[in-house]
Amino acid sequence: MQKKVIDKDGVQVIEALTQKYESTMNKRLDERFRINFKVFIRLSDGSIVQAQAVDISMGGIYIEYAASADVGKVFDLAFDLPLTNDFKKVFVKARVVRSVVLGSRSLYGLAFVYTEFVNETDKILEKYMKLRKLQAT
Repeated sequence: MQKKVIDKDGVQVIEALTQKYESTMNKRLDERFRINFKVFIRLSDGSIVQAQAVDISMGGIYIEYAASADVGKVFDLAFDLPLTNDFKKVFVKARVVRSVVLGSRSLYGLAFVYTEFVNETDKILEKYMKLRKLQAT
């Protein structure tokens, strides 16, 4: 439902348009944290390759890899998250939402959104994100 706001000159401003503008300024739903660890990707031929993770959130992960990937393609990803005293492996299915060339370094930036968490590894990721938030404060 749209609320109308009237400024002191009597001009009507539709609040929904303002909210739409603000939401386009930052499309991310989840807080992201910079990271630096390896991610393992299962390719369509079944082989496993290694990439470098750059940032992570509860909704997705951004990695750098030596090849591009088609937007919409779903991959199996695995990575270890450092928790308080140990590491926990996270297994997810994730869909490519962006693939960009990174300068002349023959690297590609791949943005993924998680589509499925395997074996309730979402709880491990949630614990990791809470720890990161505590460290950031």
